[in-house]
Amino acid sequence: MSVSTAIGQQNRTRGKEPATFGRLAGTGGLVFAATLLAQNIIRASAPGFDATPAQVTAYFLHHRAAALVPLGLFPVEMIALFAFVAAMWTMAADREQSRWWAGVGMLGAATIAALFAIVNITEIVLTAKAGRLDGSPAVVQALWALHAAAFGLDLAAIAVALIGLSYAAALVRLIPGWLTVAAWPGAACLLTTAVFTVALANGGPWLVVGLAGFAIWLLFVIIASVSLLRERPIP
Repeated sequence: MSVSTAIGQQNRTRGKEPATFGRLAGTGGLVFAATLLAQNIIRASAPGFDATPAQVTAYFLHHRAAALVPLGLFPVEMIALFAFVAAMWTMAADREQSRWWAGVGMLGAATIAALFAIVNITEIVLTAKAGRLDGSPAVVQALWALHAAAFGLDLAAIAVALIGLSYAAALVRLIPGWLTVAAWPGAACLLTTAVFTVALANGGPWLVVGLAGFAIWLLFVIIASVSLLRERPIP
């Protein structure tokens, strides 16, 4: 099922709606990419995974805006991601091969939401109770280790979503073929970092490897979302 066919069917059944299915899904993808990028920029000054409990507590006590804004963006980010992934599934549903890949991507996206929710839950606790936790370094250390572990494993979920959704998107001509090829080394970088989550939680350098895969994931979401907004298949 091509992009033009899928969107054409949506237009015939929903012709009176102000925004088409494809545009809503494309907007969701771009909102997800924008909020994800904003969160990472805002969190740039956050403590490293090997930070001491005192450093973690000080950050959440004295950088309230930098802690609160990403947490507020998380619900918006997840709704936008689900809208985007639902579009992938809908467009791929009529073909067995593309439906299988879209299913893999959807499972990856659901796992992203679950694990990143844990990341945000730990930050909510640290933000809300930073003053009281100042005298409980062992609790802070445990929460920060849980935060790092969920983040590291989340990279494996992104790898699964990247492979599944990129193949589904290519089969319905939402993205160029070269991006599907690029998804494999990107996923490999993400999986490599996830495998070494224990080292990552102890401050190891593996996060740099994962950043390459994260960049490809972000690029995929943006290109696929633009294609959805344009309502035209990739030649």
